[in-house]
Amino acid sequence: MSNFFVPINKAELDWHDALPFSTHYDDVYHSSEGGINQSLHVFINGNDLINRWQSFSEEEPKRFTIAETGFGIGLNFLVSWSLWEQYAPKSCQLHFISCEKHPLSLDDLIKSLAAWPQLEHYAQQLIADYPVLTPGYHYLSFCGGRVSLTLMLGDALECYEQLLICGESSLESKLRTAFVDAWFLDGFAPAKNASMWSEALIKIIALLSQENSTTLATYTAASSVKKGLSQNGFVVEKRKGFGRKRHMLCAHLAKRALNNAAKRHTPWHVSEPEKYSSKSAIILGAGLAGCCTAYALNKRGWKVTLVDELPQAGNGGSANQQAVLFPKLSAYKSPLTQFMLTAFLYASRFYQPIVKHEKIGELCGSLLLAYSDKEKTTQSSLHSWLNHYPELGTLVDIQQASELAGLPLEKPGLYIPLSGWINSPELCQFLINREGISLLTNTSVNQLVFDKKWIINNLEAEVLILANGYKINSFKETKHLPVNSIRGQMTAIASTEQSACLKLPLCGEGHVLPALQGMHHLGATYELKTAENVIKSQDDLINLSKLKQLVPKTHWSDEVKTHWAGIRASTPDYLPLVGKIANAELFIQQFASLETNAKRWIAQSGSYYPGLYACAGFGSRGLTTIPLSAEWLASFINKEVSCLPRNLEHALSPSRFLRKNIIRGAIKID
Repeated sequence: MSNFFVPINKAELDWHDALPFSTHYDDVYHSSEGGINQSLHVFINGNDLINRWQSFSEEEPKRFTIAETGFGIGLNFLVSWSLWEQYAPKSCQLHFISCEKHPLSLDDLIKSLAAWPQLEHYAQQLIADYPVLTPGYHYLSFCGGRVSLTLMLGDALECYEQLLICGESSLESKLRTAFVDAWFLDGFAPAKNASMWSEALIKIIALLSQENSTTLATYTAASSVKKGLSQNGFVVEKRKGFGRKRHMLCAHLAKRALNNAAKRHTPWHVSEPEKYSSKSAIILGAGLAGCCTAYALNKRGWKVTLVDELPQAGNGGSANQQAVLFPKLSAYKSPLTQFMLTAFLYASRFYQPIVKHEKIGELCGSLLLAYSDKEKTTQSSLHSWLNHYPELGTLVDIQQASELAGLPLEKPGLYIPLSGWINSPELCQFLINREGISLLTNTSVNQLVFDKKWIINNLEAEVLILANGYKINSFKETKHLPVNSIRGQMTAIASTEQSACLKLPLCGEGHVLPALQGMHHLGATYELKTAENVIKSQDDLINLSKLKQLVPKTHWSDEVKTHWAGIRASTPDYLPLVGKIANAELFIQQFASLETNAKRWIAQSGSYYPGLYACAGFGSRGLTTIPLSAEWLASFINKEVSCLPRNLEHALSPSRFLRKNIIRGAIKID
């Protein structure tokens, strides 16, 4: 069985006048002589950021990455953001990465940032998007993607180690496509929190940095820190410190020392870096996966052409007019549950402003009933986890569940306040209705042709993304991808006077949505290994039967108003396929020796088709998992520092099944 998720312990604060003070580390979060001025002196000027940003050109968009070792009250992020808007060209983007082992509660963050009215415009946006403080990576996007924040919650060494590709110095330099441009070393003082300044962490900082480019600044001038930086290739100088501090340190990476991280990982999930001559891509499939990926690339300045065999975007498996945003919450940590939680929290933040302004859904919560003994046991296992994170969900009794639903129920359940429903076709239209995204419909693609570029009918591009659901493995390049087709049918019935009182999505063995235009959408059936999306009258009866078991005390209409069938694409481990597509024959030859030792170190990247990517296999959780998958894939294609930890990159990689089959001897290797 998997290990339990370990909740994050929030910061415990005392207040010394208006200064937040950590009782755990017995130290202040910023100088009493002015936090903003300290940030400017030490980190902004220490890394010469304003001059560097002013040198950028509007015509040559750049992405600049700052990494920080202690997020604290978020002051360095807000100062950097405000100055970025002032001095960097509008075409450029800032990615700020930070880590915090003991993050502030939302209330403490609000109180701490209230001391800086000059940053209120930025602070309010951070406060509005401040994540549920679950362990792991949280990706936040501001200003239409011009500024992003990856906030990693947990131990700094563990979190930053997950940003490494493999941990081996020479390969890290060779395979990495994006480096940190400037470091803010801003943990509590070395004497108070030695782990934040450890040699192991400094090694990782060096591995994530680029020679003759990356800079670093810190308020401390401790000899141990200076020595650690020097031993790992940084040229260090003392400068005048801020306020009463006599000295601080600034540095730049001259030549990375041949020091590896504590553990090396075979980099099977990446290829050698590619260079694209232009920012243009073709996406095969204009469902939600394709449209989200087009949107994410477009934010980064890419021109995208979507190609679909159907008459419009958001048809096929994405044609559900009331798709449910619904996670599979678990108290147990595995790649699946870790990804599901991370993706759900991102999706909720992603959809909220869209639903607010476009009126294409409602995110007012949903209710998962304890419809079986197994589900009741699963929900009971969440009790301790949800005590730490009531924002994720609340276990409710029958009376509470009935009040939330607006209908009399017979089962207790789990109320999930951040969930709800969205009109998927309208969402697709919203995502692609922008300059730089074009749509080619009624176009079938039977083969992939590559001649320096991918050629799809009359279109050419160096980047091709397959977001065509269950048909992704219909090409010779992708036939090794294990995707199962699962037909499902939704039914819409007329609402009654009583059923119209339903206030939120009810889920169990089947689900039903609140009335929309006089109809309830309910379903859905599961028919394995079937790719025919024909309407079946018996499926309507199955959906009606599930509904009456789910909510037996309510009068439901038997009048079927309409129905819809679609084909889900699922994988054996229920995780999607997101990332580069391997040349299976060469990949198997490269990593054949893993069969005799699954942990063997192989000092080479995988063999992958140039510019060919997958974004498919989302099963019935696409609305929940697609936005983060698309955002990560776009960042990967755009050569950015990852917004996902390496273990989740491994878990999503389309080549993971090749690797697993090699390890267990399921592939015959000549």
